[in-house]
Amino acid sequence: MSVALLLLSAGCGGADESATTGTATSAAAPKSGPGGGMGQSCTGSAATPTAAATGAVPASGTTTAVTAAVAKAQAFLATLSADQKTAVTQQYSALGSKQCTWSNFPDGLFNGRIGLKLGDLDDAQKKAAYAAVESVLSADGYTQVRNEIAGDDQLASQGGAPGDMGEDYYHIVFFGEPAADTPWTLQFGGHHLAHHISVGGGALSVSPHFSGIQPISFESGGKTVQGMKQETDHLFGLFQSLTGDQESAAQTADSYDDLVMGPGSDTDYPDQEGLSYTKLTAAQKKLVKAAIKDWVGDAADAFATPLLDLYESQLDQTTIAYSGTIEQETTGAYMRIDGPRVWIEWINTEAAGFHYHTVYRDKLIDYGTGVS
Repeated sequence: MSVALLLLSAGCGGADESATTGTATSAAAPKSGPGGGMGQSCTGSAATPTAAATGAVPASGTTTAVTAAVAKAQAFLATLSADQKTAVTQQYSALGSKQCTWSNFPDGLFNGRIGLKLGDLDDAQKKAAYAAVESVLSADGYTQVRNEIAGDDQLASQGGAPGDMGEDYYHIVFFGEPAADTPWTLQFGGHHLAHHISVGGGALSVSPHFSGIQPISFESGGKTVQGMKQETDHLFGLFQSLTGDQESAAQTADSYDDLVMGPGSDTDYPDQEGLSYTKLTAAQKKLVKAAIKDWVGDAADAFATPLLDLYESQLDQTTIAYSGTIEQETTGAYMRIDGPRVWIEWINTEAAGFHYHTVYRDKLIDYGTGVS
């Protein structure tokens, strides 16, 4: 099967949380969320969703992967009541409604999420919901989801956190009816997590993808979980390997208090700056590729591979940039990978305790429909 691709060219759960969308200042005040309460401001795009692809990329095994994802999604829907099915299924074409339904804030600070909460499902329904999520993710991506939720459970158990946190407050929603021959999106997320996987009918998009972890290390099931360790090793390894001249070239003109293209910020990417991929050593180039795969590869291999191939073909037009520091456990470390299509950001934040915010976006086909 040829999978059609469009191939043209954060605050958290703390009382003193800053706005998720980063600015070139040292701090930012919380903004009103789309549903009221503290959170990101969000205005849905008035753009007409892209209706047709402008190119095609063969993806071996994608037909099988879509079929498997549809089966798991339909199995989950089969466990639901009529009212639950109505709540969990939304229109695919409503781009604006997708844009304003995710955040890295917990529910108590952002009430724009839709769909069904895991806490409102019985055990069988919850198991089926997780199976649907697992079917569109890679093994590493699904492990990351469970680690993020486990970290949030621990954070919630410590008490004193504003907002509703923990596993019960993660939401699942389908935009469109899950099917192999028409596009649909599985959105899953909550505090510090958002996945949008769009497949079916030739559509393929696995962004926006917000991933964060708090605390960055914790005990779960008798084991120590180091959240986002691989991502940390690759991205910080890349920037810490830079020579003095490379580091100077990679430094941004501004400093940032949070992610620039986080929730509620879907257009107007900053002008590209930083150090060109072409100026990197072979070892550094390998780390760039590994870092991109860390985020894009959270999606199932059949969905991630065509996108990774596309981004790799554009690496000579890609830059890396940082501001603040490049120390792994220092507040204010900010890094980005910026290509014609791929956008990855990382920031170390101190809001409500030291932790990480990251986001992966595709500048053209976020949400499976794209924004102008």
